[in-house]
Amino acid sequence: MKDFFSFDSSFFRMLDKLGSLFILNLLTLVCSIPIVTVGASFTALYYVTMKMVRDEETYVIKDFFRSFRQNFLQGTAIWMILLVIASVLVYDYRLMALNPEAIPGAKVFTILIMACSVFYALELAFVFPVLAKFYNTVRQTMKNALFMGIRHFPKTVAIIFIDVIFLVITIVGLYRNGRSFVAPLYVCLGFAVPAYANSYILVKIFDQYIPEEDVSCKELETGVAIEEMETDSSIDTGEYGKEEKR
Repeated sequence: MKDFFSFDSSFFRMLDKLGSLFILNLLTLVCSIPIVTVGASFTALYYVTMKMVRDEETYVIKDFFRSFRQNFLQGTAIWMILLVIASVLVYDYRLMALNPEAIPGAKVFTILIMACSVFYALELAFVFPVLAKFYNTVRQTMKNALFMGIRHFPKTVAIIFIDVIFLVITIVGLYRNGRSFVAPLYVCLGFAVPAYANSYILVKIFDQYIPEEDVSCKELETGVAIEEMETDSSIDTGEYGKEEKR
């Protein structure tokens, strides 16, 4: 019983982790309110959760805003691109749903929209974690994210499932009860917990694109980027020689 109440016990470590995720979730939520900053916020979110998963020394607030500032321009540019694409897909979907007879080749067009939506989901699952981990151009970051989503498709499905299940629980809770305790829980942990769970998958994937000596090196503080990995020449993760984002 004495060990249970020790600050080194698994119980207190779990509470400490939950407290960090709670703060991280609030930071993400508050910094996403202007809408245009969503990309930088989620990049910073994954930057911190991937450090937490690796059990690296993490200062939640400091690390969050460090990544937020570092990736603000690229994160915002990527987010705006994704927002435009999402708007087009939603508009096309609504157009097909409301008046499919007025569109020639409606079935083919519907299949095309669905295919584009799948690729969009693959991109969305990886793009902000990739930005948090590697230095690169906006175009190359989006290209790498899509390639990783396709190449690691089963793990990508797991990432998407984790994100969707939290959202579904919230929507179902609100729909059934009108006022649900699930919604406040989502506000407190709904972004950080899925990101933390996803980070266990993401770090294993990203390690395949980082040289061994960089993965094992703990003294690096600010980060890498790697040009062409021998394991997969189709994915250019950046210019080799920069430090890995940590």
